[in-house]
Amino acid sequence: MPFITCGRTFDPALPDQLDRSEPPILLAQVCVDPRIVNDPCVLVKYSEFIQFILFGLNPKFVIFYRLVRVAGSDQQILQEWEFQFQSTSRIGFGNLDTIQPTVLNFCDCLTKKFKSELTYQLQIVEIQTKGLDSYDIRNKSITGTIVKGQSEQ
Repeated sequence: MPFITCGRTFDPALPDQLDRSEPPILLAQVCVDPRIVNDPCVLVKYSEFIQFILFGLNPKFVIFYRLVRVAGSDQQILQEWEFQFQSTSRIGFGNLDTIQPTVLNFCDCLTKKFKSELTYQLQIVEIQTKGLDSYDIRNKSITGTIVKGQSEQ
């Protein structure tokens, strides 16, 4: 039987540029207790809509996301994803105003026992822009589903 947990989302200030040497931006997190199932796998699902406006010659908008598992003071990077919108031509007369859905999934089959809850954090670690008028991340959602290892996959 799967156990589903809804997480929390955050509305941080979003910069036009973010370098990997800067602290990451926390978008969402979900806490799960893997001790309730033998041989647990945790499926983390995150979704959002990115609204942005681009203009000018060769516009570019890139966001790098990172999923991190936190167990006490230990943090492990599980996966990174890239959202990219780039044009090699000039945006015509006016701006390009668009809304793009983003869905990120990760299945974490735990090979060791944990003595407490785990927190999965979805972070932004890098932002690159050129010709970006504005952007916003809306309708964020994160869930964690715990299932029993191999038999449920």
